[in-house]
Amino acid sequence: MKHNSFRQITPEMTDPSFIEEIKKMPGGDKILDCIQCGVCAGSCHARFAMDYSPMQVLKMAHLGLKDKVLSSSTIWICASCYTCASRCPRGLNIPAIMSGFKNMAMKNNVRAPIELKPKFHKAFTEIVSKYGRMHEPELKMKITNKANFNELKDNVTLAMRMFRKGKLKLQPSKLNSSTHFSDIVKNVLKEEAKK
Repeated sequence: MKHNSFRQITPEMTDPSFIEEIKKMPGGDKILDCIQCGVCAGSCHARFAMDYSPMQVLKMAHLGLKDKVLSSSTIWICASCYTCASRCPRGLNIPAIMSGFKNMAMKNNVRAPIELKPKFHKAFTEIVSKYGRMHEPELKMKITNKANFNELKDNVTLAMRMFRKGKLKLQPSKLNSSTHFSDIVKNVLKEEAKK
């Protein structure tokens, strides 16, 4: 993917309150601990497809370049594999920060450079909030382009094979625990509404 470079940062490009927003999201409290060592960029398996490396996105966040960060393909391409987080010498939870950027981008109606990713992210969150775990058939139905007959046919064929082998459950199961994920999400949304 082509790297979107810029030579000079002007005051109009920066948002001084951006770093404070980041500090309030999960993993964001340590964002200023980044020393720009490049371990995250060197470890990232998806770097080849990103417009900026994870290290560059963190630096742009430090500089208050909110628009650049939230419109970057990097935040959507991040696979949340945690390779970068496991190798970070400062202990930054970079996948959590990237996920926070995705949430911010959707909340601020920033159009993602990649069409499917915001749809996937939203559908994933809705399903996990509802059941406390992932239900793949429902996710696939939410993100599939229903106008594309060939895609639908291929999905049904694959689903039938998986169902016959016992790899796919048609009915979702809910977690039975005292602290259900959906309760956590509801509490977070209540806290967000108070702000």
